Parts: sequence; structure tokens; C-alpha cells
Amino acid sequence: MGKSYLAVGFMVAAVAAATVGCKCEKVCGDACETACGAACAVKCECAPAKHVVLIGVDGCGARWIPWDVMPNLKALRDEGLYTVGRCHRPTASAINWKSVFSGVSPEIHGFTKWNSSKPSIEPPASAFDAEGRIPCIFSEIRRQTPGAYTVSLFAWDGIGNCHNTNTVDFARYYGGKGDEYPVRDASVFAEGARQLAKKPTLMLLYQGGVDHAGHSHNWGSPEYTNALAQVDANLGKFMTALKGTDMWKDTAVMFVADHGGLGTHHGGVEDIRVLEIPFIVSGPAAKGLRLREPAMLEDVAPTIAALLGLDAPESWRGRAAVNLP
Repeated sequence: MGKSYLAVGFMVAAVAAATVGCKCEKVCGDACETACGAACAVKCECAPAKHVVLIGVDGCGARWIPWDVMPNLKALRDEGLYTVGRCHRPTASAINWKSVFSGVSPEIHGFTKWNSSKPSIEPPASAFDAEGRIPCIFSEIRRQTPGAYTVSLFAWDGIGNCHNTNTVDFARYYGGKGDEYPVRDASVFAEGARQLAKKPTLMLLYQGGVDHAGHSHNWGSPEYTNALAQVDANLGKFMTALKGTDMWKDTAVMFVADHGGLGTHHGGVEDIRVLEIPFIVSGPAAKGLRLREPAMLEDVAPTIAALLGLDAPESWRGRAAVNLP
């Protein structure tokens, strides 16, 4: 089944000034002395979202999406913001997922192979944070909003190398054989629905079956289309659960992929059907926002940060793909 990433992290007591969903500025005074035990007042500039769900589907090329058999994804697209983004070359998984989480391109984070677990090219010194790691969106949430709860659920173990799982409160890898992806991917969404009770600030739901179907049967094949339909069915059940919670009104849902494909390949193929990926920002917290184009995968982390009202690290090269009001 592969290695386990079950890791429930400790919760740090949140200070009053670190309100999830707000960018807060401490102002000297005594207005909140009784509230937080400190002689300070808190001035908040509320952000659009208190919660973000990031859905990542490996190998879901934008030009291969059968919208007619994916009504739940189509609803996210139509009710939110959608553009066709682009991934990085070489168009391989770890290279692009690392960019998703770390806000920088492969030239900075140093992943160069589909299964990179560490940089093959040494990142510049300026790319590292005080803990000696390239900051990812999960580590930034923990640093800037102590007490926030985060979740990472994935069906390919390589994802665990693409973000700092030791800064995630609940991280779990669903391993198994390639032909078991339908069960593994469904388990990711099912656990995601259970985790909603804890109102996570950020939840990652990663699906691996679509990429497996492309490699096994061709991108655009009936088997590939069926794998996308299965993702949509899982998505529909999860969205029903999410909309039934009181956190829904403050939630943004993002949907991205790492690359497309052609034939049974993608890594060295020079074709637009390999480069183009879907980029969706939807949900109640996305209302009134505008999308900035073009969108690249290193824009995902800064977009999540902007939605949550967090500051992007100076080392991130991506930009928020949404214009806030």
C-alpha cells in the first residue's frame, strides 16, 4: 500500500490577533485587554474566505474535459471563475505540483523529474524560510494563523514530497495498485467530507486515477473519460456535504491539474493539449472577485493566501489569480 502519511499535528492556541480569514493589524491601546489578555486593540481587514478547498486532479488536461459528463465540475465552473491555465515544462507531475504548493517555478524549487522527492538543482538561498525549507501554502497558514486546522488527502505518495506535510494537521496517503485508483480516489473525498466537521482552513483533495487512465488507455479514451466521470461523482457527493455545513458561506473551492496529455504520454510531448490545465475559483467566497489572466500553477498558493487574507512570502514568484475588492 506504500508509505503512510497519517499525521495529526498539534494545535497551537490562537491569539486574538491571528483571526483566520482576516488580515489583522495590532494598534496600541487597551480596548481588548480583557478579550486577549494584552494591552492592544485589533483592527481587521476581512478577507473573502475563511476556508479553501483545493481539488487537484492529476492529468486532467483542459482540452480533454468532457463537460457533458461532469455536471458537478461544470457547476463549479459556471458559478465561479474559470480560465485555461498552463503548466510548466517538462510537463510532469512532481515538477508542477511542487509549483502549486510552493508558489515558485521549477527553476526556483529545483524539482526536475516526475517523481522528484528533493531538488535536483539547488534552489537559491533566498527561496528558503527561517526553518530552511521552501515555504508552501500549508507552512504559511501555520506560521501566520496559529490554531488553524489543515488537511491534505492524496492518492499518490509523490504529493507528500511536494508540500511540507509536517506543517499539515491531518495528512493521509491512500496507497494501492494502479487499478485501485477508483477506490483510492473515492476514499480521499469520503475522508474529506468527514473532515468538514473540524472546519479546516485549507483542505487538499488529490485524485490520481485520471492520470493512470491516460497512461494506460490514452488521453481522451473512453477509459479516461470514465475516470473523469468518477471524479465528478466523488465531487458531487463532497459538494453536497460541504453545502450542508455552516462553513460553506465562507468557503472558496479551487480546481486545478498539473498537466494534460497526448496518446499515453505527457512528459516530453510538445502539444497544447499537454500544456493546458483547468483553473477554477468558485464558491460563495469567490463572489464578486475577478480573475487575472494568464494563470500559471505557481499562482495557486498566492491565490489561496489572498483568499484567506494571508501575506505571500517574499520568495514566492507567483501572483494571486484573483483581484480582491
